[in-house]
Amino acid sequence: MKKSRKQTNGIQIITRIMVIILILLCIALAAVIFFKLKDTDKSVSDEVPGAADSEQTSAADPVHTLAVQDMAIGTVVDKAQIDMTRLDQYFVANEIGEDVFQFINGRSFVENENISREQLRYLKVLHYNFNHEVQVGEIIVNAGIAEDVRNIFRELFEQEYEIASMSLIENFWTGDGVSSDKNSIENNNTSAFNYRTIAGTDQLSNHALGYAIDVNPLQNPYVAYNADGSFREVYRDMERYIDRANGEAHMISHEDVCYQIFTKYGFTWGGDWTDPIDYQHFEKNPG
Repeated sequence: MKKSRKQTNGIQIITRIMVIILILLCIALAAVIFFKLKDTDKSVSDEVPGAADSEQTSAADPVHTLAVQDMAIGTVVDKAQIDMTRLDQYFVANEIGEDVFQFINGRSFVENENISREQLRYLKVLHYNFNHEVQVGEIIVNAGIAEDVRNIFRELFEQEYEIASMSLIENFWTGDGVSSDKNSIENNNTSAFNYRTIAGTDQLSNHALGYAIDVNPLQNPYVAYNADGSFREVYRDMERYIDRANGEAHMISHEDVCYQIFTKYGFTWGGDWTDPIDYQHFEKNPG
């Protein structure tokens, strides 16, 4: 049976309407996809600059992973690793740990009635060496002055003050406290605690109680005379540095920042003594 013209036209209209609706749906779907992709692009573009900023921050600010307590004495440190806004973390004072005690026991420390292990503190610090490199140092002092000493070496570091060497006297041990001290001096080592007598006497040194520190001893010699005018103790290059006006580097004077910082914390200087004169020596006994 043939369809009437009216039926045919109706089908065509319906077909066209459906096509139009389909086209509109496609357009709507395309629009949704378009705006969705646009939002995604915007989100990604917003995140990327943040990542770039983060990378720039990382490049500008070094990652501070330096752990002084885990580093060997004398290790030279890249200055870029140091957080100059948080220097205290590189200047630490602790009780004498078992490893350190085993190293010093029977050497600079002996059983005695004047000072105990518990009355001492082990400090690990940073300092500039004579090549103006930053390196790790150590020292043992009395607990009563440990905080002062920690602050002193931090302030010396801030001033970029140069210290040739800074390690325990055991690294120069020759069998007894007095001769080991001389060996430490002749290696220009800055040190403190050493249970010994004063050189040339039977009197207990303030080093024996951890109250004294010797700084850059070659450039700052211990000068004592016998009755005949000869030196009581002779150290390498000492005559070169007896003339305190010769302008040599690393010699301590009243104008030197080392003197100024130590005395700020109540230390007295052996360079102000008359007999002996001990230019390397700072001491403080808090009583």
